[in-house]
Order: sequence, then structure tokens, then C-alpha cells
Amino acid sequence: MDNYNNVDDLVAIHDLLIKNLQLFSSSFKIQKEKYKRAVLSDELASDFSDVDLERMKILFENGWITEEQLKLGERIDSFLDEMNKDKSLWTDEAVKKSSEWEQCREMGLELLASLGY
Repeated sequence: MDNYNNVDDLVAIHDLLIKNLQLFSSSFKIQKEKYKRAVLSDELASDFSDVDLERMKILFENGWITEEQLKLGERIDSFLDEMNKDKSLWTDEAVKKSSEWEQCREMGLELLASLGY
């Protein structure tokens, strides 16, 4: 990954990460409002795995987050990968009611707290 020397870029990456983690950790109602026309489970998982984890790697490489915080992000990503084995978890109803998606929200909140939010 590129080393970001521009503080403004790192601030923007950090702010986007926090915003997405807040959405990832929010209630089903808020999540569904944000992703009205999309498959909610797919959007939440891909935003985290494909976008937010990459942001975390950039922030880690530039000293903006700790290794422990990065590992928590990787743990969430691994959990989402494991969830992918059970297709019943990839519906709006599952996002709303399943213990697995609730655990995702809790891990997201833990990550946010570790980041000071």
C-alpha cells in the first residue's frame, strides 16, 4: 500500500472509516434507511471487507491505528467470511434478527470504542 504523506488524505480516510463503522454498528432501521434499494447484508459486508478493512490497513501503516485495532477489524472480516457459509444469514430479516448480525454490530461498537468513538 502507498504511504500517505498528506495528513488531509489520512484524515479523510479516518473520517470515512468512522462513518462506515457507525453505520455498520447501528440498528437495522438505520442501516435499512441508508441502503434502501440494495441488499443490506451484501452492502454491509462488502463495505466492511472491501473498503473499511483497506482503510484500516492504510491507517495502520501510517501509525494512525494500533495493531490491536487492525486485528479487531480482521476478526470482523473473518467473522463475515464465516457467516458467508450460511446463506440464510444474507437476508434483511437475518440482518434484523440474527445473533450473528448482532455480534457484528457489537464487534463494530467495540472497534469504534477502541478508536475513541
